[in-house]
Amino acid sequence: MPLQSSRQRWGAQQNKYAQTLAVESGEFPDMQGIESRMLPICYEGGLTSGHVPDAAQFMSVATETFLKEVLSSIFSKTRSNGPGTAGSAGTGGGAAWIQTQKYRVQLEKEEEAWLRGEIQRDKVGLLPVEAKAASDRAPLGMADVRTALELGDCGLGQMPVVMEQIVFGYREGELEAWDDYSYLEGYSIPPIQDIDGDTTMGGTNGVSGTNGVNHDYDAESDSGWVGGEFEDKAELDDLLDSCLAIGA
Repeated sequence: MPLQSSRQRWGAQQNKYAQTLAVESGEFPDMQGIESRMLPICYEGGLTSGHVPDAAQFMSVATETFLKEVLSSIFSKTRSNGPGTAGSAGTGGGAAWIQTQKYRVQLEKEEEAWLRGEIQRDKVGLLPVEAKAASDRAPLGMADVRTALELGDCGLGQMPVVMEQIVFGYREGELEAWDDYSYLEGYSIPPIQDIDGDTTMGGTNGVSGTNGVNHDYDAESDSGWVGGEFEDKAELDDLLDSCLAIGA
């Protein structure tokens, strides 16, 4: 009883000082938020003196650098016609993007004209051709992250759980418009049947017999309980295969 009450008090204290996760608030963690999370972890691990004053700052800088490297790698694999290095827009990472011949020639002409003072950049430091390409560029989505992971590691390889969720998860709009993208136009979906040929709903399917039954006795069924049919076993095998694929 004393140990259980002590754990309950410790859990209550943890919930009292628990901070909102960055994924829940949608904001980048600042130094104060990181420090408020590091201090209870230090106390829980037995470090009564806490952490050094610069630990939160180092963690904030490391997190920002990691995210910028991941985003830079994703953009370089999924975007084209980025801003050049002559201006102040961004960090010049767009120079590593794929550029079309037409865009490259126009960009060189406008950069030379900007050096001569013939044209001006906009408020964010983009030339006219760069601004037009930026307006036509679609925002970053999970499909781009998935494409970048399929092409190669973009910094997320050290987190296998997150990587497997992105690679083996459903694509955007796959479940919402399953029939639109799974079948050809004009193709009608046939009646759903079990592996052994039975129709899932009542009726005559022309093959299995009346009411979709192609056997005379229930004793000839595959199993004697619900969830032991052929398709249920196949789903279980697929689930086990997906569990073993994590971290592979």
